[in-house]
Amino acid sequence: MRRSTQCLSMRRAEVAYLAGMAVAGCVVEGVKPHLINWLRSLGISVDMGRAELPRRYCRYSPQTLLEHAYFVKGAFETHGEFFLGDPHGGDVVIIFKTGAKKLIKSLRLMGLAPLETTDESGDRRFIVLYRGRDIRRFLKIVKPAVEDAVVAKLLGLCTHNS
Repeated sequence: MRRSTQCLSMRRAEVAYLAGMAVAGCVVEGVKPHLINWLRSLGISVDMGRAELPRRYCRYSPQTLLEHAYFVKGAFETHGEFFLGDPHGGDVVIIFKTGAKKLIKSLRLMGLAPLETTDESGDRRFIVLYRGRDIRRFLKIVKPAVEDAVVAKLLGLCTHNS
């Protein structure tokens, strides 16, 4: 029984991750190279970094805390990035290039305080996490891939061994 429960929760986490990828629409641009084979193994075609996810993922809403964490992880790894606000001050912020209400809800349920904002023209909406406490909590719960060594160091993810 435990094994089937594990598979079910893994399947739900997978669905939540895909829903996070689709939070800004079913057509996902700029799919990361490490996700392409996985998406193809699920029967989702990926062409030139562009994937069209089935509509069920676009309409999906996470239910459990685990699902919200995977939903946010999928959204971040598709639509988010770490941004160095001031490279000399060491402040790192997280920016999601979407203003999706589902994502804001998930972030709030995880105890984070997202800032909703727009670009200067007011056309594109963004979600920003900027408080140090929120950044640390995000890293602890979501465990996103951090590809930039400078960002990893500023986030305290790298240890220096003498």
